[in-house]
Order: sequence, then C-alpha cells, then structure tokens
Amino acid sequence: MRYAIAAAGLAFVALSGAACDLKLDFEDRRLDDTPPPEQPAAQDASADEVAVRACTAVVPEATPEYEAMCRHYCDELVATLTYAGTNPAPAQACTEQRCVPRCVSQDVCVAQCHALGVQYEAACAGKEIAPDTACPLSVDDRVDACLTGCGVHTGGVDGGDVR
Repeated sequence: MRYAIAAAGLAFVALSGAACDLKLDFEDRRLDDTPPPEQPAAQDASADEVAVRACTAVVPEATPEYEAMCRHYCDELVATLTYAGTNPAPAQACTEQRCVPRCVSQDVCVAQCHALGVQYEAACAGKEIAPDTACPLSVDDRVDACLTGCGVHTGGVDGGDVR
C-alpha cells in the first residue's frame, strides 16, 4: 500500500509540473537559459610534445628479461580474466599500456599469479585435472608455472621463495 501511495505522489508531482521550475546550479540560471561558454583549454604544450605517463616506471630501461616477464604478466592477466568469465582485451593492449611504459614490477606479476590461482581454482572446481582438459594442471602447479614466468623460483609446494 505504501508503494502505491508513494508512486501516486511522485506521479502527481511529475505530471503537475511542480518540478519544472527547479534551478540546477547556483548562478540563477533556469533550464531554458543558454549554458555559459566553454573556457578554452590551456595550450602550454601540444599533446604531441607531452607524454602522459599513467604509471611510474619500475625499471630504468626495458631489458629482454623485463620484457619477457611483462609479456608473461599480460598473458596471465588475459588468462585470469578469461577464467573469471569475462572477454578481456588482447594481451597486446596490456603490453602497450603496461609494458612499454614499464609499469609492471615483479611484485605485480606475482600478485597477478595469485589472482590467476583464485580464478583457476574457481573455474576448475569439480572438474577433472588432466592434460587434455580445460584444467590441465592442479592449482598449485598452475600458480607455480605462472610464478616461474615472473622470474620467481618456487621450489614447489614444499619450499621455495614465494607461496
């Protein structure tokens, strides 16, 4: 009953025109007034001259080892999103946005491996773990393989650098 009364009250306000005279800003303009002119953007430097960096570079230069680790990170990011049931952008987009400006640290790569493990475990729960299936490895083996690509030596479940 309360819903019907509330709906009737809102319909009355909307249909009676009571809401049409509301002011939308603090400059005493009404809806039918023209908007203020746009301020021109500051033109201190052209967009071509200034590179916008979305992150702080984690390495001074991109070595072959860094590039391999970062490409691996991007591949595992795509895999994580795929296991999560989304349709991710290709790894190439990640490479351009994260590897070229050198945004991905080894810690970020390791964190991605653990996120991958969570999604892999959820996607493979109750499924057969076998080489010719969607889940060819155990969760631990999948995470260990990911960590190896990040340059971390895990030593398996019984020992190693990261777990």
